[in-house]
Amino acid sequence: MAITINGTGSITGLTAGGLPDGSVTSADLATGAITSGALPAGSILQVVQTVKTDTFSRTSSGSDYGEITGLSVSITPASTSNKILIIARVSASSGTASSRMAIRLTAAGSVITAYQGSGTGAGSRTSAASSSELDGTNAEVELTATYLHSPSTTSSITYAVQGSAEGNQTFYCNRSGTDSDSASVYRTCSSIIVMEVAA
Repeated sequence: MAITINGTGSITGLTAGGLPDGSVTSADLATGAITSGALPAGSILQVVQTVKTDTFSRTSSGSDYGEITGLSVSITPASTSNKILIIARVSASSGTASSRMAIRLTAAGSVITAYQGSGTGAGSRTSAASSSELDGTNAEVELTATYLHSPSTTSSITYAVQGSAEGNQTFYCNRSGTDSDSASVYRTCSSIIVMEVAA
């Protein structure tokens, strides 16, 4: 079929893939011309981040967990089959040297349990997504947790981080245990990032 440029500006007779490579650039595409559904599996569709810059403290009862205030993020998936990649980084400390701290992840208020981002507690052991031991009350440790979650929803879902310190100790976020007013003592920040990954 012959290619015809009509007086209205339309083109007839052009088959799909008929243009030479490089004829259409990204600048030629209309905004929204490529939808998320047209992207290949593994594409990152959206990224949302929360950065916590203020401090937080919570005294544990045993080794229980509590949500770290201000360290949560919400995302609305485009498809129920898409996954959410969670990346959490927490700067943590405790009021006692040699104490242990841990974090775990929650989705829509429920803990992401074993096989979904937290180790399996056996016997009296406490499950955690990440843990570390402090070597001094003026020190901090970096706790990280990464997991690819399947929320199976197109509604907004909130991901959050919980913290714990062993043996009735205080879990601190973004500060050391002593938090002395000195240039040699640091204040830090923590973050949680979520990315929607096309299925």
